[in-house]
Amino acid sequence: MGISLATGDAIANAFRDNFIAGFAENNHAETMKGMMAETVKCNWADGFNGDKTADEVWDQFKNTWGAMVSRVCWSMQTPVIDTTQSRIVMAGPLVINIDGGFPDNANLIHDGRGMCFILTLDDNQKVCAWDGFWDNEYPPMLEALGKTMAKMQEAK
Repeated sequence: MGISLATGDAIANAFRDNFIAGFAENNHAETMKGMMAETVKCNWADGFNGDKTADEVWDQFKNTWGAMVSRVCWSMQTPVIDTTQSRIVMAGPLVINIDGGFPDNANLIHDGRGMCFILTLDDNQKVCAWDGFWDNEYPPMLEALGKTMAKMQEAK
């Protein structure tokens, strides 16, 4: 069973908007509520892989990217919709602020190659697989993550 182009576009836009919104308060479990299947097969560039519950996905996010990044600007290009396999490819340039919630620790990182998500939907149009690709070894990002993690450790 597949999806229509209109459905794929609507899901892609809702996913992007709700994903971005979750960074302001580190509350992706709330902003993304209802978008995930009970089990999600993850394959992310940072090594978060395998079959996870939606709660495990958002717990991981809350303790990693959600804790370190306060703002995301993602210029998602027109998504590619595989209507037959219910897959959505979302990609585009990315700017993130890796600050750990510390106003004096702004680290704006622009990765012009951006980020790509490939979402697979189940028969209920919920995300059951999430492949996430980005350059996880991008030097400016690694430097900002190191500074931010050190600052977060000091604050404990």
